[in-house]
Amino acid sequence: MTNTDAKKPVTFLFLMGNDSISREKAKQDAIAAIQSFADKPAIERFDPEVMPFSSFSERIITPSLFQTVRIFTVRDVNQFKKDDIDMLKSMFTYDIPDIYMIIESDALRVKKGKERALSKDFEKFIDIFNELSGKHPEKFAFLEFVQPAEYKMAQWLETQTPLLLGRTISHKDAEYLVDLAGSDSAALYSELQKIDIFLPPKKPVDRAAIDTVSGATRLKTQFELAQALGKKDFSKVLETIDSLYMGSVYVPLYISAIFKHFWALFRIAVFAKTNPEDMKKFESSMKRYNKEIQDEIGLKLGVAAGLLSEKQRSSVYPVIVKPGLVGQSCHFTEAQYKKIFKSLGEYDIGIKTGRIDDSKTGFQLLCYRIFKSGDIQEQ
Repeated sequence: MTNTDAKKPVTFLFLMGNDSISREKAKQDAIAAIQSFADKPAIERFDPEVMPFSSFSERIITPSLFQTVRIFTVRDVNQFKKDDIDMLKSMFTYDIPDIYMIIESDALRVKKGKERALSKDFEKFIDIFNELSGKHPEKFAFLEFVQPAEYKMAQWLETQTPLLLGRTISHKDAEYLVDLAGSDSAALYSELQKIDIFLPPKKPVDRAAIDTVSGATRLKTQFELAQALGKKDFSKVLETIDSLYMGSVYVPLYISAIFKHFWALFRIAVFAKTNPEDMKKFESSMKRYNKEIQDEIGLKLGVAAGLLSEKQRSSVYPVIVKPGLVGQSCHFTEAQYKKIFKSLGEYDIGIKTGRIDDSKTGFQLLCYRIFKSGDIQEQ
């Protein structure tokens, strides 16, 4: 963001990408760099609701009588019409002293034909800016921030936490926070900010802080309960049920989620039994991380389980690999699956007909029967 020779901020900075947190951090760093060279520079932000870009561009090229240094910020340039893009490009030809311009876009550079394809005018603008930043790095800089794939969000969190908070987080704890808060960078940053307020200065973000701030206040979902049952983690099952009954609970919703989860596990188990060679390849790809084979066999597993379509190869990691569905499917035999489905069916009919109450104790007993499905004899 600065000219490496003079250590002076560039005049035109273009920040692009859907990683809004990293992009905003770069913007604030750029403003701080300018402020270190200038005494209280004025910051003017373009608002299309207040004035057209033509009027804003006139403010940029008109020298100020009372302010020596001005910073102009322009957002969402990917939504500009052709005339406004042309006007923005014309700014680059002016040699106006003491102005800095920060241009932003949350769009991604994607292939043509995709849903979020960029307009041709904006693509040309990117190409021109890239060319200028290569020829005149002292004046132009282009930075792109792409939110990582879901399976890389823990690594992103591990890297960004020291930059955003001045704290550290281990990879294992980063994975735990992603599991709790999801893979959206804005949601993760929101949780980090709350944890930052809770922790003493310079203390690392650890699991205890995550549990206290992000875990304790969040109600668990039916999908987490199904996952805990599939993993045979009964302490997690009880913890999740406790969380569910802190509010109003519509039990049939949870029965449906548990059934769908175990039906998918059963279908994976059937696939594994009839396709042993594919399963050997998949297990090998997990140990040695061969993404191509992992995606190929994982897609077959997802289709067999009814969780993916033939066109969803890119979803193999979050849907099949991340929750460890193959490992979960091995926890139960065919006879146990039959008992589980029978228990779920009886409980579902019972609570809907009033023969069984939907109390917390009754629900815990159902989950215990699923957990111990191989050990409990038929009554």
